Amino acid sequence: MTRWHGDKLTAFQLRMTHHVSRITHHRLPVTDYRLPIALFLLTLLLFFHKMAFSNLILARGDTFLYFYPYWQAAAEALRDGRIPLWNSSLFMGSPFVANSQVGFFYPLNWPVWWLLAAPYAVSAAILLHLAMGGGGAYLAGRWLLKLENWAAWVTAVLFALGGYLTAQVEHINQLQGLAWLPWYLVVIGWCSRSHHSRWQTIGRATVAFAFLFAMQLLAGHTQTVFISGLTILLWLAAEFVSQRLLRNTDYGLRFTFHWQHLRAAALVALLLGGVLALLLTAVQLLPTLELTQHSSRQGGLPPNEVLSFSLHPLLLTRALLPAYGQSLFSEYMAIVPVTAIILAFIGVWQWRRQPGVFVALMLVAVGLLLAFGVFNPGYWLLARLPGFNLFRVPARWLVVYALGVALLAGAGFQAALYRHWQRIRPWAELPEQAKEHLAHLEQPIRVAILTIVSLMVWNVVAGLLAFFMPTGAEAPYEAARPYSVLLWLAELLLANWLLTGERIGVGGHGRFKLTIKRSRPRSPYWLLLLMLASLFLATRSHPYNNLTTPEAYFDWRPPIARLQSTTCNRQLATCHQFPDRFLSLSNIFFDVGDQAEIDTIYADQLPEAARYDYTVAIKHKEVIDPNLPMAFGLVSVDGFDGGILPLESYSQLMGLILPEGVETVDGRLREYLTAVPEAQWLDLFNARYLITDKTGDVWKQAGFMQQSVFFDLQHRLELADGEAFAIAHVPNFPTSALVMLVEGEPGQVEIQTAGGEQWSLAPFPVESGIVWAGWPPPYDKPRLHRVLTPESITLRAENGDWRILAATLINQEDGTFMPLTLGNYRLIHSGDVKIYENLDVLPRAFLVNNWQWRPDAATSVAAMREEEFDPRATAVLVGSPSPFVVGDSSPSAGDESPTTNITRYAPERIVVETNSQTDSLLLLTEAFYPGWQATVDGATTQIYQADGYFQGVFVPAGSHEVQFVFAPQSVVYGRVLSLVALVIWVMLILVLLISHKRRQTAVRP
Repeated sequence: MTRWHGDKLTAFQLRMTHHVSRITHHRLPVTDYRLPIALFLLTLLLFFHKMAFSNLILARGDTFLYFYPYWQAAAEALRDGRIPLWNSSLFMGSPFVANSQVGFFYPLNWPVWWLLAAPYAVSAAILLHLAMGGGGAYLAGRWLLKLENWAAWVTAVLFALGGYLTAQVEHINQLQGLAWLPWYLVVIGWCSRSHHSRWQTIGRATVAFAFLFAMQLLAGHTQTVFISGLTILLWLAAEFVSQRLLRNTDYGLRFTFHWQHLRAAALVALLLGGVLALLLTAVQLLPTLELTQHSSRQGGLPPNEVLSFSLHPLLLTRALLPAYGQSLFSEYMAIVPVTAIILAFIGVWQWRRQPGVFVALMLVAVGLLLAFGVFNPGYWLLARLPGFNLFRVPARWLVVYALGVALLAGAGFQAALYRHWQRIRPWAELPEQAKEHLAHLEQPIRVAILTIVSLMVWNVVAGLLAFFMPTGAEAPYEAARPYSVLLWLAELLLANWLLTGERIGVGGHGRFKLTIKRSRPRSPYWLLLLMLASLFLATRSHPYNNLTTPEAYFDWRPPIARLQSTTCNRQLATCHQFPDRFLSLSNIFFDVGDQAEIDTIYADQLPEAARYDYTVAIKHKEVIDPNLPMAFGLVSVDGFDGGILPLESYSQLMGLILPEGVETVDGRLREYLTAVPEAQWLDLFNARYLITDKTGDVWKQAGFMQQSVFFDLQHRLELADGEAFAIAHVPNFPTSALVMLVEGEPGQVEIQTAGGEQWSLAPFPVESGIVWAGWPPPYDKPRLHRVLTPESITLRAENGDWRILAATLINQEDGTFMPLTLGNYRLIHSGDVKIYENLDVLPRAFLVNNWQWRPDAATSVAAMREEEFDPRATAVLVGSPSPFVVGDSSPSAGDESPTTNITRYAPERIVVETNSQTDSLLLLTEAFYPGWQATVDGATTQIYQADGYFQGVFVPAGSHEVQFVFAPQSVVYGRVLSLVALVIWVMLILVLLISHKRRQTAVRP
């Protein structure tokens, strides 16, 4: 019996306590919970049999390019027993653990990280969290809607294996957060039926809410936490509305009693649990909040960004109905079988009789309306409100719709099941709930059929409207295929026959001789098989069924091996050399050279779609983008993050190399760069290597050669009249001529051979845009050539401006050729892609004697754009001159031989030895960020933000050791707060257990 401290039970409360207890504790017939749960787990393994029982992996999208590298790096840190605070591999340095999307502190990640390689850890996490999401949905149906076991099983299957949740497997942190969403409803359901005292109920709910919020926050998808919190508030608000609407009905007293429990416990527990969860996750939240202040997305997103990726109304049919063999953008996918939609309408008709149905209906309506985003006028207002303005993709509200539909379908199946029992069982043997559900099902079924047919018609109308209202590049309109429409109609007719006994037959008196024949409805359990078959077939085109060979991730490609050969592998404990950075400029439009071998090997093992994913994956490994450097011990100027990285200062600095008017807030520079950036900025960034493809290069028949010659068009040279340029790297190649693709009047070619001969040659045109310089001079006949090895080649413009597009050395005797690389680069790898070495790159740390001050990073970058700025000699510091800095803030005398030597380079500790004759500024091209601390010979010194993004430390003349250590205070404070909160949370559990035990002892006779 319920005991309210400080209050006396009224006669009404006593009667209602007995009434609710009799209903909610009635043991439902048919079976216990073990068989449905076991069948759900078997169904999960059936749907995900490739992932569960093979070595195939997901090798596409964010899973492959983002989560695999991050999870691999996190797992290595976990096995080493350290917290990875800093990531040197991406963005020229960035916070690691502060990036909440990694989920480093999420407890359920640790076992899979410890035991499995990254791709299989992701697969295990997917299966685990789908099982958890289904379990939560099952209990939510049982406790909130009072569903029978098999009806709750319907809810579990539709939520966990339905279109929305399974479409999110490529975003593992989002899936991990969403799996906890139905568990909030479980806690609400427990609060509404709790027979404990008020404070016992609040205490237990607080512990549960704190745990759920903490797990979602640590999983690393903040938008999911936001959606979950608003879903709970929506549920409580809808529960209040339903109580008001039904107060005068036969079931009004029961709803009033439920609402009293919710009002007494849930709201208070939600507030207390949220506060406790913030403290529990402080070790993650404080570093993340610190990072947010320096993020390129600080202060929220503009409305156009908030409204991006809204569900287009023209895609509604494909978003809600199963499209067999067709795929849709994963954020827009919320399909459930036609049978489930019919059951959901049957469930809606029970809103006056069954608790929770009205609220589930509100979840469906609100979730769908919010998913429309930009097409919903109300969302234009929401997009400017705090919370909403932090996140993109309004379509993610479809998860609320998916949960509501799953609950309604469970309620609809239960109504159909009760009607079936009423036909086959004696009245006295029926449970109380079955006796109360006497309504006919025909009306909701007819409305459901009308709705489904309307969606089919809308699919045709949308095809016409798509000419005038494009649906977007991420999800171009595609009409449902004819067999999808036929399967919709077949499932619709079959479900209607199973529920009502109505079927279309032959023998009528009309023109078409068709009639509706009626028979006795079949058992509703046949609906389960029909629903499973439809859902199974519809999800075969989902990403989790398109797995490919593990070699897509684990095998090295030649560019990776080539860059690895320039440094030590990170697995070698004795390695002290650190890799220089690279920048990838290549798109993945090229063809891989071993495609024929790939098709031969995997033709009998993988379907075409899986082979396609494998090809795309190895293309990404050829260009080593965007986060794959983390997986192979390499470091990049670039990176990718759709959350709170990169830093705002990084985005500002990249304005130096991006085309005018183009900016990046998530990295992916290679998608925006159209040419090799200016050399001085690549030198500053320590970008020693450039990766490009050959799609812009050409083969041409060059003059007197009887074959085509390859011309490398990546680096182009423009010489003003009188200007000369010496080729930085001339390969050791015996040659008889130099052929060039040019624009403008040809100048002079100066050749010096290994034997000491020097010639000045005048190239002559052999066809439009191609000039030829052969030796020895005078070269007027192609047969009078001489093969020699040039040691240096200098190009000089003499008759006006001269633009050299490409140059190639030719050996006429054997028909061989060697492309030259214009600019201060040399080609070190040529395969599917090319890798160039920057011969003038600056070291990771170097000394300058000149500096200037600017108030912020933006003006600092603006100063660097000035034509006279030389990053080799001058640095721009952010702030104002300090009387305590070494040297003068004005340019000082140059130092002819300053030296730096990095003796240790670890993610959180960098040691540099310097030697200079004058006071200097040590510039370390690692990202400037709070938490970095520096010492000069053991004495603490200040770090300045230099050149907009990097770190600068003043050092006096002489030899010194400078240490840079990353030890953010946000992690220290967060760790303390989390430990204290964890102690409070555990003590609260113990107090509740002791109190419960004493209560049981007191009532025991």
